[in-house]
Amino acid sequence: MATKIVYEIDTFSTFTYFLIGLLTLVISLSLFFLSKNINSNKSYNIQSSFNYVEGLNTGSEVVISGIKVGEVDKIMLLEDKVIVQASIKNKYLIPADSIFAVRSNGIFGKKSLLIEPGFDDMINDDNYVFTNTKDSYSIDMFLRYLNNLND
Repeated sequence: MATKIVYEIDTFSTFTYFLIGLLTLVISLSLFFLSKNINSNKSYNIQSSFNYVEGLNTGSEVVISGIKVGEVDKIMLLEDKVIVQASIKNKYLIPADSIFAVRSNGIFGKKSLLIEPGFDDMINDDNYVFTNTKDSYSIDMFLRYLNNLND
């Protein structure tokens, strides 16, 4: 019996072995990349309202304790407020009483959305709105403020 199986395997051409190996490789790589993409794209949306967000752009980082946890998706103007919508990766949970601040990396650095975590329960809503925020201020705004003090 074993000799019959060995004989049948030996009758395959090298091209058949090549096709079997190629098919195995393609299936393995497809499963690998599919599993990576399925797990990494899960996120939830948050919104926060600000008075002033100069320098914050779509695609800016959302950061907790120096770790990038998401990015800004959309910035909208609604009446007298600026609404910032961001997506956060599912593996990072945010307490409901967290403070959102627009911060700068250095004096003239790019802006990012900083989350200062609170101590409340973690949010479990896909579109949570945070109202406890700190606005962004620029050097230009500070100089105008100082100029107004002299008048």
